[in-house]
Parts: sequence; structure tokens; C-alpha cells
Amino acid sequence: MNPRAETQTANKDLETTEIVRKARENASRMLRDAGYDIGNNVDAVIDPKLPFMGYTAPQRGGFKIVVSGGSVESGLLEGLLVHEMSHVYRIRTQHPSHNGTILQEAVGNLGKMRPYQEKILFDLLNDIQDLYADDISFQVIRKNKIMNDSQATDFLQSWVKDKPAKTDDVKKDNWTNASIMEHNARALAQMHRHGVKDVDNRAKLANQKFLASIPPKMAEHYPYFENLLTNLRQDLTEDNYGTLLADVLKHFLEAANINRLK
Repeated sequence: MNPRAETQTANKDLETTEIVRKARENASRMLRDAGYDIGNNVDAVIDPKLPFMGYTAPQRGGFKIVVSGGSVESGLLEGLLVHEMSHVYRIRTQHPSHNGTILQEAVGNLGKMRPYQEKILFDLLNDIQDLYADDISFQVIRKNKIMNDSQATDFLQSWVKDKPAKTDDVKKDNWTNASIMEHNARALAQMHRHGVKDVDNRAKLANQKFLASIPPKMAEHYPYFENLLTNLRQDLTEDNYGTLLADVLKHFLEAANINRLK
């Protein structure tokens, strides 16, 4: 790389770092003003190669939020940081949904899993965490007009898939499709929880197409997931939450471990 190109790259990196710093300060302030003070020692850094929007990780008495290069360019950076900081708030206020021990025990009680199965189960539990975080973040996002109604509709509608996985691995397909079914339920549940309009019923129709394409015995479990995720309570104890997760995982395993031909 020539010196001029190196200088341009360095300047761009500095600009991006400053954008992330300002967005972190704004997001923290907006949460605090809404009554959700996340305290100190919450850093935000950029990973240009991160293939998804972002994540939060604990670090030495605090937290580090890692955001992707794509999130900086998307115009959704502040909304993403508000979402991730809502996770921090749930952790710091010891909400059961963000108790890692409860999650590990819930999955561990099921016995040995293949890596893809374990990932699917933790993704499912992460959906529940996200719903609890977004009960906070959607308030803040709307109050500060980070996202308008049309953008919220487009955002959640885009999550709903209408095509199942179809490969030669029937068992893995069943697990993947049960996971898609639950993720679709999460998107529609989030619309219900926050009054986001499903314009032209695009999410509902996409989900109906998906459900019609998977085994009926699997699709029978869909109402359970949408109802549960729509009506998650805020006042759960740790014992209540452990019981809830055991029930969720039981239903998921029943949906995933079916004969594809039925």
C-alpha cells in the first residue's frame, strides 16, 4: 500500500472510530433519560469483518459492545447500540432472562448435543433475551425517533422467512426448520408486543407459506411459540424462568425431532 492510501485508510478508521464513540454516548444518554441507566465502563468498538450487526461481551467489570462495519454504514448504529445496551441493563439489574447459569443449565439438562443443535438451542434462548431487551430498546428508539413506523415494519417483516431448508440431511433440516419457525414466531411476537403494523400482512403471509411447507406435525407447534413469545411476563423469578425455559425446549425438541414424512 502506498503512503497516500495508508493515510486515507488511517483517516477513515479515525472517522469511523469517532462515529462509533459519538453513537455510544448518544445511546447511553437516551437510555439514561428514559430511566435505564447502564452505568459506566461500557465500551463500543468496531470489527470491520464482523458478519452480523453486533454483540455484547463482558470485560473486566464492564462490557464491550462490538459492532460491524456494515452497521456503521447502515444508518442503524444508534439503534443497534440502544439494543445492545438494553442487554447490559438487563444483566446489571439481574433480570432472569440474562442469567447465563440458568441458560446453561436449561440446555445442559438435555444431554449431549451436536454442535449445530447446541447452537440452535442457544439461538432460541437468545431470541427470548432479545425480546426482553427490546421491551426497553423499542421504547427508547421510538421516543428518540431513531426509527420511524415504516422502518420498524420493514425491519421486522424482513426477519420472516417463507422457505424451509431442504437438503439430504433430514434430521438437520428438521432442526433448522424448527428454528426458522421459532424465529418467525419471534418476529411476529415482537410486532404484537410493540404495536408494529404488519403492512399488507407480508410477515403473516410469508409465515403461512413457510408453515405450509414443513411437516404438519412440526407446524402444529407454531401457535405455542408465538403465544409464549408475545406474552412473556416481566416479573419472572429465577425459578419461574428455569421452568419456562424447560417448557420451551421441550416443545422445540418435539417440533424438531419428528418424522419428515408425517
